[in-house]
Amino acid sequence: MFFDNASTTIIDKEIMNQLDMVNEKYFYNPGGLYENGRKSRAFLEMCRNNVYSAINASGDDDIVFTGSATEANNLALFGLLKKNTRKILVSQGEHPSIYNVALEMKQRGYDVDFVSLTAGGCVDFEDFKNKMTDDVDIVSIMLVSNETGAINDVSNLVEYAKSINPKCIFHCDAVQGVGKIKVDVDELGVDMLTMSAHKIHGCKGVGALYIRKGVKLKPVVYGGGQENGLRSGTENLLGIFTLSEALRIACTNLENNYNYVLELKKLFLNKLSDFNLEYVVHSLDCNSPYIVSLSFLGCRAETLLNMLSDKGVCVGNGSACSSKKSGNRILESMGRSKAEIESNLRISFSKYNTLDEVALLVEKINECVSAYLDKVR
Repeated sequence: MFFDNASTTIIDKEIMNQLDMVNEKYFYNPGGLYENGRKSRAFLEMCRNNVYSAINASGDDDIVFTGSATEANNLALFGLLKKNTRKILVSQGEHPSIYNVALEMKQRGYDVDFVSLTAGGCVDFEDFKNKMTDDVDIVSIMLVSNETGAINDVSNLVEYAKSINPKCIFHCDAVQGVGKIKVDVDELGVDMLTMSAHKIHGCKGVGALYIRKGVKLKPVVYGGGQENGLRSGTENLLGIFTLSEALRIACTNLENNYNYVLELKKLFLNKLSDFNLEYVVHSLDCNSPYIVSLSFLGCRAETLLNMLSDKGVCVGNGSACSSKKSGNRILESMGRSKAEIESNLRISFSKYNTLDEVALLVEKINECVSAYLDKVR
């Protein structure tokens, strides 16, 4: 049973059924001048238009396809960076592909500040207001936490940031939001937004960056000038199709999927409360139903994760991009204790999980936690 959907998801069955056709019909280089190359180019642009529609972007804006959301985040921040950039503001809760970029910028001598988190995992708005000064040129705040599922009020953050410095560029990592909750770039007010295919039942190795008209970026990958010169390299058309189609399917079924996954989450928490386990849930208010972050006190997360794996259950313990590192920066920023951090697991759901699986998941967790605690007593 797979409950680590925040790290990756299985490719949608409807998409899988179309891959052979797409591969046979559109394997040509979209940059080719021959007829089939032009057809592949037209297919690529159709996929791009689907992405525009999914996030309510204007045709005057830009969608740049990348090799991952990590690359899209790097393009967003490094692409904006100038010698005279004054100040960069990011949150303590960002994914490593933003947070580590910010640390690199700081290492290069740029003025970078980090906004703290509330106990529930959201950006602390009061701290944001204190640090959002008129010399902040770049802001990057995620929509949904990949660690806890906490949802930031991005539109409110954007509104405040623009009231202080109308020229600041606001980027949003929406990887855990797009295709799961409503994402409208105009309602959010963001200048750039990152998304990923493999988090919403597309394939790995494909991301995209939305760029509002008027935002000027420099490329971080140089070559043949594809993607309006912002991301050189022959486009991964098959992968881009999976992103486009996954977004179409997800957005068509957004409310139904949301309600179904919310039912899974409620069942998980209700069943868990039936057992005599000591645990802490780290984010419940203003939270995505797709992610539950919790700690089973007295257990080491890595050992518990491996015990569950031996029983055929896959769960996570934080960002897959930094799973080999000790500690948990996000939970630390939320003020969680060392014991809570060391025992933290992340359960993340998808539309393919079932109620019966969730009930069995809770049984397996109870077995593993009880067995672990019996050994250490």
